[in-house]
Amino acid sequence: MIKHKLRTTIKKINGDCLTPVLIFNRLQGKRKFLLESSAKHETTGRYSFIGANPRKTYTGSNKTLTEYSYLTDRSYSYEGDLVNLLKQVMPRISTNTEYPFTGGAIGYIRFNREQADIPAINFHVYDTIVIFDHVTDEVTIIHTNIEAEVKEPCIEEVMHQIINADTLLPQEFLLGRFTEQTSKKEWTGQVEQLQKMIAAGELTEVVLSRRLLADFSGDAFSLYRALRVKHPSPYLYYIEFDDHTVIGASPTSVVGVHGHVLKTNASTNIQDVCLRDTIQQKDDVISGVLSPALHAIDALTYLLPADIVTGKQKQQAEEAIQKTEQSQRALYGGAIGYIGFNGQIDFALASRTLILQQGKALTETGATVTAESVGSILYEHSQVDLLSEMVKGRTS
Repeated sequence: MIKHKLRTTIKKINGDCLTPVLIFNRLQGKRKFLLESSAKHETTGRYSFIGANPRKTYTGSNKTLTEYSYLTDRSYSYEGDLVNLLKQVMPRISTNTEYPFTGGAIGYIRFNREQADIPAINFHVYDTIVIFDHVTDEVTIIHTNIEAEVKEPCIEEVMHQIINADTLLPQEFLLGRFTEQTSKKEWTGQVEQLQKMIAAGELTEVVLSRRLLADFSGDAFSLYRALRVKHPSPYLYYIEFDDHTVIGASPTSVVGVHGHVLKTNASTNIQDVCLRDTIQQKDDVISGVLSPALHAIDALTYLLPADIVTGKQKQQAEEAIQKTEQSQRALYGGAIGYIGFNGQIDFALASRTLILQQGKALTETGATVTAESVGSILYEHSQVDLLSEMVKGRTS
């Protein structure tokens, strides 16, 4: 049965013979995504989210945000702070469902906002998504009417694809060996440069990163499947953009806001985001009630970059990174996740992440530099090990 509720249309089916990977492979369209978790229980990782054919895309770098509509084939540009602009243009539609995400923006925000290999902000907006419930094995298809169109969504077509589409033939990929883009000598020199800043009292610690490149060919989703097996993680993601694909297996959250409750691993600036008398800490997770004066997206502005990347002295660490590292970071230290039409967000730290672009796989690794660090040892300990034992594969 299809249910209509305000501006949402919902269809539920029994999914005990389906999996998120199978649904993804059967779903037809462009710019597909899959968000899932290796923890599939009631409180964490219960839902996997799958989608294709976004309604629009937001991209931006420096001070310009561009909105492109696939419905009208028109683009619009806005000038100002990228995160604030994103908050202003992002559709906001209240939906009272049991799901944390019912549609909205899927993408990433980089460590800084300057021009680099990929945009500083890059989000697809999906008005139709598929939700897999790992507790009940129920599959839900949700369409949100974000611009009050008269035409009804073709929920039945999406359901038909999920249930009846042909099984895909085995797909292959080839991932070459990763090669360092920063030599050991250059790295140790950067460590020494940072240690001079530490000795001068400018900061106490900072995470230094570097890039690695490998040749890649074949099916990107098959590579993602290999990564999720080798590195089961709380945050697993596969997102297709027009000129690159982002896949990853992150162990760490940046921030989540569900209802009015914020959860984060970053303590710096938390008192600027939450009502002070509501802030609590359990283990490494800090929670609190989001200030009523703020949007959930504002939390990203305050909490990025995460403490795990900069230490407690965010501004000083960011300045030190800009002075020291050879090139702008791609995604390392940024955030990947969703912004829901319902105002809720969930973002993982961009670590253990691959960017597939023009026949290459780019990843970044890092290490914490302190006054006692030895550059050569840090270099060896931070060697990438994403898929060191899986340079080729075949999945079905």
